[in-house]
Amino acid sequence: MLLFAGDLALFAGGSAVALLAPDLGLKCLGTLVIAAAIVRLFLIGHDACHDSFLGHPLANRILGRIAFLPSMTPFSLWDIGHNVAHHGFNNLKGRDQVWTPFSKQEFDALPSRRRLLERLYRSGFGYGAYYLLELWWKKLYFPTRREIGSARIRYRLDSALVTIGALLWLVGVQLVASDTHQSFLLLTCFAVIGPFLIWNAIMGFVVFVHHTHPQIAWFRKRQEWQRSRAYLMSTANVRLPFGLDRLLHNIMEHNAHHVNPRIPLFRLRAAQRLLRERHEGEIQNYRLGWASYWDCVRRCKLYDFHAHCWLDFSGNVTSRVAMSAAPQAAAA
Repeated sequence: MLLFAGDLALFAGGSAVALLAPDLGLKCLGTLVIAAAIVRLFLIGHDACHDSFLGHPLANRILGRIAFLPSMTPFSLWDIGHNVAHHGFNNLKGRDQVWTPFSKQEFDALPSRRRLLERLYRSGFGYGAYYLLELWWKKLYFPTRREIGSARIRYRLDSALVTIGALLWLVGVQLVASDTHQSFLLLTCFAVIGPFLIWNAIMGFVVFVHHTHPQIAWFRKRQEWQRSRAYLMSTANVRLPFGLDRLLHNIMEHNAHHVNPRIPLFRLRAAQRLLRERHEGEIQNYRLGWASYWDCVRRCKLYDFHAHCWLDFSGNVTSRVAMSAAPQAAAA
């Protein structure tokens, strides 16, 4: 609860700077602080949605919905898309919906507009566009039955809840604009639109590096996916430059999170250390630098699900995924 209160205070402080500071440079700083607070509050809501943050399910559902308001994330829709689809079937094409690569045949069959979008998404600069369009807009905010396979009243109610939260926030911005004789549009850009777009970019980037790497496999066949222990092997523990991963409530300790999503964020580092000791040399554990980042972006465009190779958009092999010995032996 101290973590939650601290992140709420961070959001409030950043908002005060973005709305009230007389200098545009300070307002930009406030925008960055708000975006950081949105990320941290979302990660608390993410834990609450896993029912791991507090000790009671009802308390988690209430706190999670509050924590999700700044990121406009509907709680029940995140639950079905993340807990069920992603954690239940991470890196299994047809079930997992996060950064699932196309095969060369699938990519070539896409309409030209969608091919251009895919090139943008995987360009190293398109993470915000990917998360905003492919995940938030299509699957989290008043999604259609076609997108998520069902339509339930709680999905609409949670989408309405985040909409009401956003409208109330805009009303607050309008009141500040009127009282301080500032432009409502300018304040909205600094306090609402800017932080929301930055949040989308950060979230898109984080989920990309968690499950995309030249040595991380994706699967089409469920039996092969099960034998390969994708919950452990097809996710990465990534250290970010300047210790930025420590600001993300330990979510970069991602192998441990997938092995057991009920581990709360404040115990993930200890769990990840234990995993490294028991599975040394098996799991992806690396420090992300400029060279390794662009190498991943360059190699990981399309995927050959039969030969387990990453391809570029022309279909050339860029990386062959080394499948672990244990799954191969099980397959034999």
